[in-house]
Amino acid sequence: MHQPLVAISTDVRQFDNYTWHAAPQQYLEAAITGAGVFPLLVPSFGDRLDFDELLSSVDGVMVTGSKSNVHPSLYGGDACEANGPYDPARDATTLPLIRRAIERGVPLLAICRGIQELNVALGGTLGTEIQEREGSLDHRAPVSDKQDERFAIH
Repeated sequence: MHQPLVAISTDVRQFDNYTWHAAPQQYLEAAITGAGVFPLLVPSFGDRLDFDELLSSVDGVMVTGSKSNVHPSLYGGDACEANGPYDPARDATTLPLIRRAIERGVPLLAICRGIQELNVALGGTLGTEIQEREGSLDHRAPVSDKQDERFAIH
């Protein structure tokens, strides 16, 4: 039986003076355990990647959540430190990847930041810090050092 291969977005992060392209473990665990797919991490190299070649090789795309936000310049907003951090390399990769996946009819799952990327890739805008608006629900993950508490898989 063919195990589906799913392209998964990555964040660009700094660890121990090295640049890493990484995805949060809870998304990889859910992909393997919950969906039974083989996760393929896509480095955030923007237009240096051949998106058509990638999309012809995978069964789907998952655009994950992240601590970073889509840069406001991509949807007509104003950048400020309070609305960061930003990950321009991820933006340069995920936005065209999303557009190409939709054009080609490749299944796409967008989660958290990924939903924001999907919206911006299709020409939408974003409101920042919505949890601070009166009457809004704070939808962010609970604050905890324990991954099992923050991201329970049911």
